[in-house]
Amino acid sequence: MENEILLETKELLQRLVEAVEKLNSAPSEDTIIAFFALVAAWITIAFLLVERHEKNRPYLQISFELVRSTLACIVLRNTGSCPLEIKSLEFSKNFTQQLSPEVQERLNKKSKTNIAVFPNRQWVISFDVNVFDILKKFEVKEVEINYCYSKTGKYKRKYKEKISIDFEEYRGILDYISELDEFKNSVDKLNKSMIRFIDISKIDDSVEQRIKEQGADSQQ
Repeated sequence: MENEILLETKELLQRLVEAVEKLNSAPSEDTIIAFFALVAAWITIAFLLVERHEKNRPYLQISFELVRSTLACIVLRNTGSCPLEIKSLEFSKNFTQQLSPEVQERLNKKSKTNIAVFPNRQWVISFDVNVFDILKKFEVKEVEINYCYSKTGKYKRKYKEKISIDFEEYRGILDYISELDEFKNSVDKLNKSMIRFIDISKIDDSVEQRIKEQGADSQQ
């Protein structure tokens, strides 16, 4: 596909040069039409090359997700079609300084890294703190992440991007999830109580049956 585009590009370039020469020597309506047709073809090829490049480049998506219950985690996901390598991850200090010293040290080491992520795969980084603690105790509830990544291999183009994650925006859905968890726990406790009651009833029924059997034997 790429070789075909290159050959077609060379052919169009040659024809474009010839059209410009004709346009300079003896401009005519046919020459002008041919010239603009070639320019349109060049534009089409340019769009094809850009589209091909965009499809073959890596894409790294960073988001906050509830991967492990209500533990605050960010997910690094490769949404592109080729393997990528994360070169650096830098977290805003005003947020990370509220975390434990161990987590701060671990995050600081990510400023220079080589994390390989394959297409449709992900890498999880935990802040080792409950999301509700962030909402209740942290003064700064927003973390900014500057990150750099590229295709795997040497001398590949690097893509630098940044994202901000504001945990305050998730307060509503987190409260809803918390209420659902409480309701589920209540239902689980009720189910266990009912099962225990049923088991006790079965025991009572068996004892009653044995008493009746013993009474019948004594009458005989």
